[in-house]
Amino acid sequence: MARRRPEARFEALLRAAAQVFSEQGFRRTQMADVARRLGVSPGTLYAYVASKDALFDLALRHAFGEHVTPAALPAPTPASAELVEHVRAGMRRRLRTPGLVEAGARPAPPDVAGELAGLVRELYDALAQNADAIRLIERSAPERPDLAELYYARGRGGLVERWRRYLERRIGEGRLRPVPDAAIAARLVIETVAWFAWHRRGDPAPQAMDPALARDTVVAVLAHGLLPARAG
Repeated sequence: MARRRPEARFEALLRAAAQVFSEQGFRRTQMADVARRLGVSPGTLYAYVASKDALFDLALRHAFGEHVTPAALPAPTPASAELVEHVRAGMRRRLRTPGLVEAGARPAPPDVAGELAGLVRELYDALAQNADAIRLIERSAPERPDLAELYYARGRGGLVERWRRYLERRIGEGRLRPVPDAAIAARLVIETVAWFAWHRRGDPAPQAMDPALARDTVVAVLAHGLLPARAG
């Protein structure tokens, strides 16, 4: 018979699972590793989830901010397509950049510097606020082709394309500095933001920095670096 467990203990399990999957990847992680991190026996985990795949699915959804409450425990193993759909839904909900989409569809406003700074800030906040989910996906995607296709080809690839179109439009309007390749410039913006928004947290020799100052500095440098040079 399916059993119910206290919600707090279930959330602790999902947090521990996300940490271990992020450190070791999907393939290397064993249920015993998660149990050890949580301080329980491996058999205890099977009162909550039916398999490692079920735990991975729930940990991903929890990392994206979803309030995961299975109807009954242990949570069943999802089909591969179901897991991918859960990740797609999380990306659509939490990694959206609506300002970029809107900016790419309209002529340049009078204050392009302010527009560009706002778009960089929008991207920074989306990545920083979902750092745990992104780390979990990036660590496991090389071992999960279904996730790699969704996250890298469609997710990141689509983001690069939206930034490329925006930059090309503003450059064509004479409002941003010409660059040799707009796609490379788009990737530079995204990767710079990504490093400061979340990659730096895994730096083995991190430099202490105030999160708000890091955000403001990245926004200022990227935005001003793409503005046209002033005459004289």
